[in-house]
Amino acid sequence: MHTCWEYFRVVAPSDPAEGPDLMALGREGWELVAVRETTWIFKRPEPDPIERFTREQSAAALADVAAHQTVTRTLLNPDVAALIRRVNHTDLLLLADRGFPIPALPTVVDLSLTADIPTIPQVLAAILPDLPCDRLIVADELLPAAPDRWRELRAGRRVESIPHSQFKQLAARAQGCIRTGDATPYANTLVVGG
Repeated sequence: MHTCWEYFRVVAPSDPAEGPDLMALGREGWELVAVRETTWIFKRPEPDPIERFTREQSAAALADVAAHQTVTRTLLNPDVAALIRRVNHTDLLLLADRGFPIPALPTVVDLSLTADIPTIPQVLAAILPDLPCDRLIVADELLPAAPDRWRELRAGRRVESIPHSQFKQLAARAQGCIRTGDATPYANTLVVGG
């Protein structure tokens, strides 16, 4: 496995006392790797997805505390409701289409009845009022396979895409799974708890 890096550029101020807090940058894992005229370039290993979600959610929660305090309960299915309540901050919930090889997870709720009953967007519409969601993660292959579904998922939501092989690895870290009857290719979706 190779290390991916993220980079950060800082324009050095004329007064060194006004510069960035180098100790804080060091504690956050940043390492100074180059100086080009007045630009300092730092790098650090790209964080694990869960660590990145935690950082981003922490910043968002501190920016708007009131928005993160509302909780409602509308689900009727007790198994789905119980699973949703176990998905906490940065936890993953797998919504699987009818053909996805579900990894060994603590809880699997099978809602599939027939082709496209229910679909992943239908399940999302039902669970999201009860599940604070930071973002959705889908396979890169969804966009060329089902562009309409891609647009539907992105409507008003934060969506990230990753290669299908990486999606499968991340799915194995989910708290549980809801299997649907969705027949759309690469429809599988990971919900990241907010």
